[in-house]
Amino acid sequence: MTRQCCAANQSGRTALEALLIVVAVSLLLIAAADRFYSSVRPIKETALRVELANLRGAVTTYALFNGRLPPGLSELARNNIVIPKHAIEGKDYAIEIGSRYVEGMTVDKDGNLLDPFGAAYKYDPVTGRINSASAGHETW
Repeated sequence: MTRQCCAANQSGRTALEALLIVVAVSLLLIAAADRFYSSVRPIKETALRVELANLRGAVTTYALFNGRLPPGLSELARNNIVIPKHAIEGKDYAIEIGSRYVEGMTVDKDGNLLDPFGAAYKYDPVTGRINSASAGHETW
């Protein structure tokens, strides 16, 4: 039984072929990642619009029920809605609704509400104005 030399009859891949396969697969993965991230941004922008509208409505509701603007946005996520009532035989009472002004929003470890891009919302307690701190969305 005679053996042939491996060099004379190579059936494996060369280093150049392996490198070309790695480059081709890498390019496909980059293209797929680009498509994924470009489709996520519009979804996050839509979520930002919805959250800003909800937060602005919650600030208005808080001001109506409490006679003042909330000192911070974390107040909206932490406290239940309380509707003060007056004039039942001269007695004051309050109705507490088992719900917060805003629910289901992302918060950081300090209790600050975060936008869909991960930045804390900017809130002015004097005017009640809420904006995103995410780059490109500050004026929304």
